Amino acid sequence: MVFWVNEENGGRGGQAYREWIGNSIANHVAAIEMDGGAEAPRGFGFGPFGGGGRRGEAASPPAPSGADLASFATLKQIANLLERVGAVEVTPGGGGSDISPITREGVPALAVRTAGLHYFDWHHTETDTLDKVDLDDFRKNIAALAVMSYVLADMPGRISGTRESSEP
Repeated sequence: MVFWVNEENGGRGGQAYREWIGNSIANHVAAIEMDGGAEAPRGFGFGPFGGGGRRGEAASPPAPSGADLASFATLKQIANLLERVGAVEVTPGGGGSDISPITREGVPALAVRTAGLHYFDWHHTETDTLDKVDLDDFRKNIAALAVMSYVLADMPGRISGTRESSEP
């Protein structure tokens, strides 16, 4: 589990982490970004298909294909374990700028999807304070993240990630 800052004004936290891990990047089974608030979890987005971590975004990422399709199916099986907390959806499009320094090198990208009903009501305002967090929803997010992380780390094999080409 890693936490970092600075997405909003330069992304130096994610880049510093990438530099710090060096060749250990090969040991990463996935990167899961939670950047859509802590409202009720609905599931996970899975990259490298584009899109973001919050509901209501206009982008409609394309469907996965090839090895990513098999990984998508595996993630749907894992998400079935999350029925009790309501986080059973798996959609195309995961991750974002926070984890992009490692996901563009092939680490599979996921993003927590939430109800997103109030995220932009206070996001980046002076009212963006902890009293807005519903503890039950927060606990459900913790459970969803814990189960997804544990299963991905413990299962035989890995889901796919896509290394970006360095060619123009």
